[in-house]
Amino acid sequence: MVVEQIKDKSIDNTQFHPQRELHSHPETVAFLNKLGPGSRFQEYILRIARFEEFYIRKYLIDLPLNSRLEYLFLFTIGNIEKARKTDLINIHLVEYTTGMDTIRRLVKNKLLHELPDEQDKRAKILILTKEGGEILKKANKRIEEARNMFLACISPNKWKKTLSVLNEIDEFHSNIYFNHYDKPYAEISNLMDSLKHLHK
Repeated sequence: MVVEQIKDKSIDNTQFHPQRELHSHPETVAFLNKLGPGSRFQEYILRIARFEEFYIRKYLIDLPLNSRLEYLFLFTIGNIEKARKTDLINIHLVEYTTGMDTIRRLVKNKLLHELPDEQDKRAKILILTKEGGEILKKANKRIEEARNMFLACISPNKWKKTLSVLNEIDEFHSNIYFNHYDKPYAEISNLMDSLKHLHK
């Protein structure tokens, strides 16, 4: 179990030694090595997400998509054919204003089209336009290239072993995020403390 491994004192003394040819910044290495295992685990996740965003921007450079989020919105609708705005925002855990701004850009660029929701007249349904579908096909190929490149530094056997751990973390915090979003930190802390025994 990850929690038990983090408590293992042998991990506390683990030092990160990058290969010299990678030219890692010594300040970064020093910073990471000063962190405790829990903080370092979190920091690695955040840094990896930033790296992925960096690469995706490079691979989508000449397409009318400004961010990973714009691509994800198109990709999601391409898979489920249609979606409400709030559905997209909730699926990808983005702030409401950020999600709405992203949707407006995609609609303005004629990649998404809004239709009335037959079940809820106050809502709108988003679908891909013909141009949006064509851009998505091109973007999918680029993203696949970026993903293969991103994971090329580690064998599939290694990164696949982390999926169950990441899934467990995601499931635990998704429950809190969606059901207790408006709670103050003290209540969330108490809730997490009462639930954590279920995941050990």
